[in-house]
Amino acid sequence: MKPEDLFSSEVLLWRYVRALACLLLLQVVAPMAVCNLYHTVVAQRILNPITVTTNLLTSCIYPTKLLRLVVPAACFVILARVHIKSYTVSAWVPLNRWEKWRRVLSLTVILRSGLIMIACALLANFYTSLAHPDFPFLVIPCTPGDVMCYKRKTVIIYMGAYVGYHYAYKYFMLNGNLITPTPAHPRKLQLIKASLSLRSTREACNTHGANKLSFLCAICIYMAAAIMINLIYDGNWQEWLVIFDLPLMMMTLLATVLLAISLSLFSQVFHIFITEPVEIPVATAEDSNPEAETDSWRLSNALSSSGLLQLLAFWDLKTLASSDPMNFARRTQVFCISQPGGHPRNWMGIMNPSMNLIRKFCERLKRHNCPEDLPKPPVVPAGAASAPTDVNKNEVVKPPPVPFKERAVKLIMSLKRYPFFGYFLSDLPDATNRSIFAEALPVIWAVQALGDLVTASFTEDKFGVVQRNIPDILMAFTQLQKVVDGLGRVTISRRPGTGEALPSELQLRKALRFSLRSALYTVTTTFGDTVLAMPVSAECQSKLQSYLQFKEG
Repeated sequence: MKPEDLFSSEVLLWRYVRALACLLLLQVVAPMAVCNLYHTVVAQRILNPITVTTNLLTSCIYPTKLLRLVVPAACFVILARVHIKSYTVSAWVPLNRWEKWRRVLSLTVILRSGLIMIACALLANFYTSLAHPDFPFLVIPCTPGDVMCYKRKTVIIYMGAYVGYHYAYKYFMLNGNLITPTPAHPRKLQLIKASLSLRSTREACNTHGANKLSFLCAICIYMAAAIMINLIYDGNWQEWLVIFDLPLMMMTLLATVLLAISLSLFSQVFHIFITEPVEIPVATAEDSNPEAETDSWRLSNALSSSGLLQLLAFWDLKTLASSDPMNFARRTQVFCISQPGGHPRNWMGIMNPSMNLIRKFCERLKRHNCPEDLPKPPVVPAGAASAPTDVNKNEVVKPPPVPFKERAVKLIMSLKRYPFFGYFLSDLPDATNRSIFAEALPVIWAVQALGDLVTASFTEDKFGVVQRNIPDILMAFTQLQKVVDGLGRVTISRRPGTGEALPSELQLRKALRFSLRSALYTVTTTFGDTVLAMPVSAECQSKLQSYLQFKEG
């Protein structure tokens, strides 16, 4: 079985189940307790602690309340399904405005955003029915005499969909679906508690449209649309003003805040469970068999995969290569040789995928920024290829048909000459470099892991399996550092707003430069002047000399 299939069936599936169980426990029980407390203390004005406690306990076992749990459970299953299908390990960077609009209007994003909005609307209705004494549940019909019942339901559903829209836009358009590995299992509870802090709650409300300004704007926009509809159909617009009832507005605000906190906690708990580090064996029992399957569950095969498995594999490699004494037993397997044969299979299985990743990343940067440094493709002689001939031995050259997709791309690119189309089709500043650096996280961990393994080999490599590859590693590091430093000062501007964080691709670029400098300093400090005697290029030797003299800042 391939590593990707094994990871999906035996690791990732159970993480989904555990994350959903934890989410249902946290985000159904806690909001139910808050809403019932509001219903008892604020709506019914009961301040007796015994009565309050009794109502809270009764609400958890009352049959009608238990039946209502089907609605939030279904909503969280829908949200989990959207998150499972939409997460990514590298940030999305639009190359131009047209690409951004195309993503907004894509059918997949529209359908999944619609599912999020429906789930949020149902959750808002569920929270409101628990807290407001006169608010009927979704499936309970309104009484004939209550003319405002449907309008109240419409307001709550609209507010829930409004919060869901904010969340969906952040998730699909602002890299809210980006996930990275988190610390190990013992810190799960601490990470969940940290997401419930007052600062995180305030940020969640501001992000998902649950602050005061967005709440009032949404109510005013909805009221204006409702009044216009009533005037068009000769309705009584004055009855819509009853929606400004203070208890209903307070309950709407509470349900909106609860929904925003639930969505924020949902994404964070999902992130914590899905990206929990996994320990992949360096060597397995099948390694002694030369006919062993190449897709076995081992670290070298996981490093050559893609997506979340590759990211977790490089995180595991980075952890393995660190100087933590708990990883000493696993790290010694890297420096072992096969018996019989004496082949460094474990080291080569780790070094080759890591070096390939670093070299491909460096080549992508070169191709975009300095294509003149790339090797020229071989020139094929004019008569080398045999062309088809007719009956008179004359060559007949038939141009290959141009694919429709390529013709469509050329047609769209030709429209860039016009100012209107050029506004949408012109590349955004440094968008290509940003999209490349958005995928730099496994490269950073590969650099850190190789640097730590080379440093550890100075004292732990008894058979010298690492020594012959150190020149290649150093030249790859210095070449990548030259390309990254040669890009000049960063042209990625900070996002509007002083309180927002820097884009992830800018943070990864800085982290890559720091990891390269740190790895080269660690290796040169450990090996000393010996690195100058290694068979490396003159350019690499000059760079290593500056590191030995501590001139690299």
